[in-house]
Amino acid sequence: MVFIVAVITLALLGIMGLAASDTAHLNMLTAANGQDAKAAFFLADSGVNAGHEYLEHAIAAVNSTFYNDGTPATNASAWAATSGFKPSDFPIKWHCQGTSATYVRVGFIETGLMPGSAIQGGSGYGNAGGGAASGGTWSSYLIRSRRQGARNTVAEVDLGWRHVNQ
Repeated sequence: MVFIVAVITLALLGIMGLAASDTAHLNMLTAANGQDAKAAFFLADSGVNAGHEYLEHAIAAVNSTFYNDGTPATNASAWAATSGFKPSDFPIKWHCQGTSATYVRVGFIETGLMPGSAIQGGSGYGNAGGGAASGGTWSSYLIRSRRQGARNTVAEVDLGWRHVNQ
């Protein structure tokens, strides 16, 4: 009788041990996926920051092929709502690690007139205020960055960027 109780008790303890082990393994996988998703997001976020630097350098160098060459590839209105991903659509590869990279693209959205007055120019807004006071213009761009993590997590970050034309 004692033997049967001992066998049943050991069987129950074994089942409980397997369940605890399975739960611990699932928690480790969840934590690893969360860490990978955060890493992908931060790398995608750094990609949009790099994209705005590339954009400002291209504007300063008057190299519009990067952000507005008249084709749908640089027209953000044409691709802003798309969800498909083709690496060839993204001209910048940022933070490459092995076969992984953060892909960055920039597209032109629109240009407009800045409202302004001489008060803004005299209030210490510097060159931006001077442009506004004299009827300056602005151009807005969409910068998109995409990164796929090691566990197939995907992070995509969009940044709207307004450049004040001097």
